Amino acid sequence: MSLSSRGSRLRTRVAVFAATSVAVAGLGVGLGATPASAGVHRGVSGCFAWSWGDGNTSVTVYWHNRCKTRHKLNIKYSLGWTTKKYTAVVKADGKGHKKFQTASIVSITDGGRV
Repeated sequence: MSLSSRGSRLRTRVAVFAATSVAVAGLGVGLGATPASAGVHRGVSGCFAWSWGDGNTSVTVYWHNRCKTRHKLNIKYSLGWTTKKYTAVVKADGKGHKKFQTASIVSITDGGRV
């Protein structure tokens, strides 16, 4: 066996191994991943714990006032061309939700004690 033929086979093996490693690594990334459009957003602002999921035509925001007093909830949302604000007074330990059609959430804040 010549030296050049041995080097050629070694290079081929290394190339096949590298290609296989890249392919397997790519599969591993996709196995547990969720699509970006199906994201769930969660957070806390002051007394409120809130969440919403990315929807196709609407977004529903869920909240829970974790304090022992009434608080004001402020939700700022965008309709593409304009920004609007939704406000709710939520009782102590109160929960609620609001559905927004064709909107995207900009921010959710605790407006303070009422």
